[in-house]
Amino acid sequence: MLGLPKRKGQDFNQLFKGANSMAIDLIKKMLTYDPDNRISVEEALAHPFLEKLHCETEEPVEKEPVAPFDFDFELYSLRTSEFKELIFEEI
Repeated sequence: MLGLPKRKGQDFNQLFKGANSMAIDLIKKMLTYDPDNRISVEEALAHPFLEKLHCETEEPVEKEPVAPFDFDFELYSLRTSEFKELIFEEI
């Protein structure tokens, strides 16, 4: 990555003409390359664009991380409708 030439980023206001300015601001902050400057999950959830969806009591951010290679779903042979139902229940 360090060997690649530096490029100026895209102008998101031009790329997403007519989009909500708060949405564009959040996307810019989430796509910041340097992780030290990138918005955190907590900051993103508190961003004004997500104001109507933000509910601190339902946003557990300090849980144990999910196992990185959890492929238990491959153990089952389910029909598409059954997968849809399981996804719906999970949501």
